[in-house]
Amino acid sequence: MFFWLSESDKYDITSYAFRYFMFSNLGIKASVVKAVKKVRPDRARKDGSLKLSNAVLIELEMRVKNML
Repeated sequence: MFFWLSESDKYDITSYAFRYFMFSNLGIKASVVKAVKKVRPDRARKDGSLKLSNAVLIELEMRVKNML
C-alpha cells in the first residue's frame, strides 16, 4: 500500500533533500530517501525501503532538480 504526502511534507522533504545533496555529497535519489526518513519516519519500512510510490519519488527528485 502506498501513501501520499501533503504539500507541506513535500516542501520539507525537498528542502532537506536539497541540503543533503549540496552538503553531504549524496546523489539526488539518496538525498530524497534520507530526507523522507527524516521528515516522515513512518513512511520507512524496517528494511530501509519507503512506503511511497515511484511517481511520488520521481516528483520529489524533480523538485530537487528544479532547485538547481
